[in-house]
Amino acid sequence: MALNLFGRLMPANEDFTKLFCEQAGHIVKAAEELRRLVQGDEAVDRHVKAIRAIERQADDVARAIFEIANRTFNAPIDREDVVALAHDLHDAVDLIEDMAKGIQRYHVRTFGADMHAMADAVVESARVLQQVMPHLDSITRDYKTIFELCEKIGEIEDRADESFDRGLMNLRADVAQGAVDTLGYIDRKELYELIENVVDKCDDVANALQRITAKHV
Repeated sequence: MALNLFGRLMPANEDFTKLFCEQAGHIVKAAEELRRLVQGDEAVDRHVKAIRAIERQADDVARAIFEIANRTFNAPIDREDVVALAHDLHDAVDLIEDMAKGIQRYHVRTFGADMHAMADAVVESARVLQQVMPHLDSITRDYKTIFELCEKIGEIEDRADESFDRGLMNLRADVAQGAVDTLGYIDRKELYELIENVVDKCDDVANALQRITAKHV
C-alpha cells in the first residue's frame, strides 16, 4: 500500500495535497491571464486586476498551509519541506503579477515571437505542476510519474532559456537598427527578465518536488 505521506501531515479534516493542488490551479489561472496580455489583448487593466485577485487567493492558500504546518506534529516528511514548497508555489504567482504590472507600467502592447514562446512556457509549466500535485497523496507509488513530470518542467525551462537569449539578441538588434530606442530597450529587457523569473520559479517548484520525493522512495 502506498504511504499517504501528505495525508498524514494533518488532522483528518485538513489536507495539504488539496491545498497544494489549489495553489497550482491559481498559478495556471494567473499564467493564462499573463499569456493573454503578451498576446496583445488590449484589456490590460482588466487582466492585471484579475491576476491581482488570483494573487490574493493564493495568499489565503499559502497562509492556510503555514497555519496547518505550524500546528502539525510527527509529520512523516520535514515540515521545512512543506513550508518551502508552499513559499515556492506562492512566489510563482507573485512573479506572474510582477510581470503583468511591468507590462502595464511600461505600456508595452506588442511582443516578439520569443516573448510569446516564454509566455507559452509559463502556461505549460504551470499546467504540468497542476498534474503533479495530486500524486503527492501516493508519493511512494507514483514517484516515477512525479519525477517524469518534473523533468518535463526542466525541459520547458531549457527551451525558455533559449527563447530568452534569442529575445535579448533580437532586442539589441532592434536598437542597433533604430526600431527600439534606449528607454524601450531597458523596459523590454526588464520584461524578459521578469518572465524568465517565472519560468525559473516553476522549475524551482519541480526541483523541490523531486527532492521531497527522493526522500521517500
